[in-house]
Amino acid sequence: MSFVIAPRSLVRRLLYFNCDCLTDIPFMQDTLTPAKLVLTALYMSFDELEPEDVFAHAGVPAARLEDPDGMISSSDTCKLVQAAIELTGDPALGLHLGQEIGIEMLDMVGMMVSNSPYLRGALDIMTRYSPLISTLGRVTIIEDGDLVRVALTLDDELSVMDSPFYAEVCSAAFFGIFRRLLDGDFVLRTLRSRHPAPPWHDEYNEVMGEEATVLFNAGEDSMEFDRAMLDLPMKRHSPGLYQYLRTQAAKRMASLPQTDSTSASVQRLINELLGQQLIDLPLIAEEMGLNPRTLQRRLKEEDTSFKQLLDGCRHQMAREQLLLNEVSIDELAASLGFSEPANFYRAFKSWSGLTPNEFRRQYRGQ
Repeated sequence: MSFVIAPRSLVRRLLYFNCDCLTDIPFMQDTLTPAKLVLTALYMSFDELEPEDVFAHAGVPAARLEDPDGMISSSDTCKLVQAAIELTGDPALGLHLGQEIGIEMLDMVGMMVSNSPYLRGALDIMTRYSPLISTLGRVTIIEDGDLVRVALTLDDELSVMDSPFYAEVCSAAFFGIFRRLLDGDFVLRTLRSRHPAPPWHDEYNEVMGEEATVLFNAGEDSMEFDRAMLDLPMKRHSPGLYQYLRTQAAKRMASLPQTDSTSASVQRLINELLGQQLIDLPLIAEEMGLNPRTLQRRLKEEDTSFKQLLDGCRHQMAREQLLLNEVSIDELAASLGFSEPANFYRAFKSWSGLTPNEFRRQYRGQ
């Protein structure tokens, strides 16, 4: 799984979350932005000005407009963003554009997110299928006690900028998308910004909700919410459409070049093989052409382990099967590689705080 930006395309590139504990999504080397996404952002920014005016103000060749299927470099997109801020006279443009971004901008991935059974699955979809919409960005999800922290890391070229614009777009879009998808039930507890408080700091709570505590000079760009929200049901969930979209997305993924980190490669292989054969460290190491000790060392360098990744994949698949299919608990335990159903029961309860039957009854009403 792998993973300027113009305002609307930024969120297409940075809203990717994995709900397995502590998983990083790597940057891809190519940091280009599709021209059509830049154009969409420019049309969102202005009521009267034409994109040609913005390109001229930014000093970017307007010839780029002639090929909507072409690409625009991140350095040129940064210039276009700055031009947009200057021409609109809106220093809080990042927050305001983020508010306007809808899940439909994520195309097939957005449809899968909308039709996921619960928030945890929706965030996992954004991560697992991010290569279909992304070439830039890293988000880390950390489940810590009763809280979940979503930490955003921008690429080097963006991270050295003084402006909080990109983090504002991403945060506002993330909050707005899930607030709408969950009919207002999604609430942020804390929003952190690595930047000093801007003159428009009062607008943060207007955009992110009055409930959020906003902290500046916090050392990172992140959002924090209650872990219980991961189990909120998605209001538009359609099991049939969800499964169809997953099948189509998997086909698209198979055609993409792989630029995975070690942990992401392991996770991808586990997801491919889970339910088909018994999975262990030697098997995955062999698939990757590595010695098991080497694989263990590389995963440790990425602050994870084979067990963490395997448990995360098992947990996700178990939840999906319990919600979407009529599979028996014994069959599910066997397909996930548990030698005894009792072992699966204990593992699932440690993951979610519920037994498999309790989880199915609670979220499917069975």
